[in-house]
Amino acid sequence: MPEVWVLWEGHRIAYQGSMDKTQAPNPLILICDDEPQIVSVLGRQAKRMGLKFIGDTDAHHVCDLAREHQPAVIILDIMQNIDGRDILAALKKDPATKNLKVIMLSAIEDQYTRQVCLELGADDYALKPFDLTFMSKVARLVAEQCGTPEPKVEPSAA
Repeated sequence: MPEVWVLWEGHRIAYQGSMDKTQAPNPLILICDDEPQIVSVLGRQAKRMGLKFIGDTDAHHVCDLAREHQPAVIILDIMQNIDGRDILAALKKDPATKNLKVIMLSAIEDQYTRQVCLELGADDYALKPFDLTFMSKVARLVAEQCGTPEPKVEPSAA
């Protein structure tokens, strides 16, 4: 199924997969990064793993998207128009999203920030640039959240 850019509450987001919730579910991941190319790369990799994805470049929508779609995993960039740590704290306080798996993504290697994210409830913390091992983390969390075998992580096509 091709990646489709759709409007959601007036904002352009990437979506791959059927919006029909009655279909047999493929796990869904939510990707939020202020860099569209990161959203696109992670979305393509998710598709190769057999996952559906929603991608957004505006952190204002993360909590609403998470409540509405209940993704298996949220990949959340720290440095955005809203601090990703604040979004993480809001997700973990909300009864509808507090049990969702969250991986924080950052370009800055900082042990203090990593520790704060983990204390706020992040399930993992990863650095940019990321490699294939990052998608292995996503696969592990999807399997844990959904109670299914880990999606197969395949190398990107050259």
